[in-house]
Amino acid sequence: MFSRRILVIFLCIALLLTANAAGPGVVYPYSNPASRYVFSYDLNQPGPTMTCNGSSNATGTPFQQNTQWSVVYSNGTKQVISSISPLIFAMSQERLSIGGFGQTNLTILNVTNILDGATISCGISVLGVIQQIASFTVKIYRAPVLIAVGTVNGLKESSVTFQIGDTLSPPPYPTTPTTLVIAGNGTLTSTQIEYNHPNLTLSSLTESNSGSYVLTAENFRFNGMFLGASNGTFALNVQFAPVITAGRSQVAAVQGQPFPVSLQCGTNLRGNPIPTVQWKSSNGTVVTSGGRYAMDNGPSNVQLNISNVDWNSNGTWMCILSNGILSSIVVNMSLFVLVPPSPPPNVTNGFISLTNPKSQVSVSWQVPTSSGAPPCSVYRVAAVSARDLTNYMYTTSWPANQTFATIDMLKAGLNYTITVYAVSIIGTTEAVSSPSDMVILSTDPDVPTVICSSLATSVGTVSVSWTISYDGGRPVTTIQIGYRHVGIGGNEYQDTQAVVSPGATSAIIMQQFVATSSYAFQVNVTNEVGTSTCLCGQVTISEGIPLPPKIYTPFTYEQNLVALMLSTASGGGTTGSFAFRVISLDPYVNQSFSFPSYVGGTKVTILITNLQDGVTYLFSVYASNVYGISDPASVLVPPPSQNDSTLGAIAGGVLGGIIGLLLIAIALICFLVYCRNTVATRENTAYGVTARAELGTNIVHQLDVTDNSL
Repeated sequence: MFSRRILVIFLCIALLLTANAAGPGVVYPYSNPASRYVFSYDLNQPGPTMTCNGSSNATGTPFQQNTQWSVVYSNGTKQVISSISPLIFAMSQERLSIGGFGQTNLTILNVTNILDGATISCGISVLGVIQQIASFTVKIYRAPVLIAVGTVNGLKESSVTFQIGDTLSPPPYPTTPTTLVIAGNGTLTSTQIEYNHPNLTLSSLTESNSGSYVLTAENFRFNGMFLGASNGTFALNVQFAPVITAGRSQVAAVQGQPFPVSLQCGTNLRGNPIPTVQWKSSNGTVVTSGGRYAMDNGPSNVQLNISNVDWNSNGTWMCILSNGILSSIVVNMSLFVLVPPSPPPNVTNGFISLTNPKSQVSVSWQVPTSSGAPPCSVYRVAAVSARDLTNYMYTTSWPANQTFATIDMLKAGLNYTITVYAVSIIGTTEAVSSPSDMVILSTDPDVPTVICSSLATSVGTVSVSWTISYDGGRPVTTIQIGYRHVGIGGNEYQDTQAVVSPGATSAIIMQQFVATSSYAFQVNVTNEVGTSTCLCGQVTISEGIPLPPKIYTPFTYEQNLVALMLSTASGGGTTGSFAFRVISLDPYVNQSFSFPSYVGGTKVTILITNLQDGVTYLFSVYASNVYGISDPASVLVPPPSQNDSTLGAIAGGVLGGIIGLLLIAIALICFLVYCRNTVATRENTAYGVTARAELGTNIVHQLDVTDNSL
């Protein structure tokens, strides 16, 4: 019996091996048997049809073969499709024949959540053994669904993760939306967010990220079909420890000062939640508002004001900021309270009058009975005049080991009150003692102090400005402007008679200034003590009185004829005229002649005729224009020498005179011929003078001094 069973088993194995060798039981799928995805459009909707194709080898022992569908769910549970409710699947199958083809189809009638992630397999049963030839994985497409979230707390510079999507099964596919948009009144950016259904992660949080946000997610199928979009809301509250911009770490005050001392913890206080502020005194006691203490604990300024500070207030005060996030912030401030020294006793002075306007006073004192806390740093000596507390107050500091001082540069003619103070100093804070006993002195008056401010010229005028910095202790009585012609008249300043009122600070001088000349100016200020002078510099006049003409050496042809050659100087910036004057004392002659207008640089020749023998003449030439008359250019012409001692001398003189007259006549004739041939002639009958004027540079005038009509 046992042997028979063994024989049957061997025969089955042989048949099986033969069948496999022949190949009629091997089924080959048309496509790659690797897993593929089968997707549905939505839940509770019909799904796709899956097809399993196979073929058998044309040779071998023919026998029937059966196909089988099975499903393995995402939780690992496996079921054969035929045993599942027909509400989910519809299956059709076709048996494979030897040497032929066959296929079996499976359709998902209703897509349910349980199918998401399930693997559906197609296999062939050969002698009761299922050979798998294809498998399909089901992945369900679903639009995202975002939810409304309340307030989410996160710490500054950290990350926070919270649920923003639904937890329905299956989750939306694709899990990561194709588009994710965030908007709100905070500064959260897309680079700080990461969505991984159903959670949203926010990273690198900052203070400004706090706010309310709307998150929009949408996704698509692989074939581009839009599945849907959804909005989710959340409020982000970024929490952080207190932050403050610290104030001064050291503060000094003076005991007995009439105003409170301020300890500033800092400004721009921030924190989330809002920080609380606590103050502790130098002895560790918690300080509350009221009495000596007033607090300002607002976000813009955290400050403690302490009234009536004294020596016991010295030490370190603490400002503690906390909000339950991380550790508290402690700001330390050191308060130094200075105690003023007592005033220096026994102040004396000796007054020394120096060269005006300086004055000096020497002051001595003794060490105070109390040096203060910290000890006295310097002594301060003050000299104050009641006339003007701003401009006439002098204060100098001297080392604490010195009990005498000298104050100079006191103003003249004032009454001063001298006091000495002892001063203790920490940083820029000073504890000053009460003033010492006063010493009163008077300084001698002095001349005023004047400073020239500006000097400028205009057409024919000069403007001068000055400042009287101090009147010398006595009222100013007069102000005068002086000037001198630079290069003419030496160093003496002429008084312009430009006397202005004592309160004046400027003047315009309208004198007869010579053109192209330089003038130096000074300002003289006088009070009852004397006069002070300020040199204002010099200016050059562009338009003014012409310069005097230049006279060349005169030529005397005979007793009654003189030829003068002169050249006109600058016209003073404008066209001018000239006047000629002949003066003799015995007999008396004083005649003037005027000439037409000439510009500067013109050469003029003047012939003076009908002069008397033995008379010395003074010839003067003036230039004039609209600004005035120049200084004269003069030359003294003596008479020809005469000698009556001998007849020979007379004869020689006569002969020489005749010869001279002939030569002069010849020269004059040639000169007149030359003038007639080279110049244009015009008559000036008003003066009985024949003037011949060349159109170029030589102008000839002939003057007859006996013409009484001139």
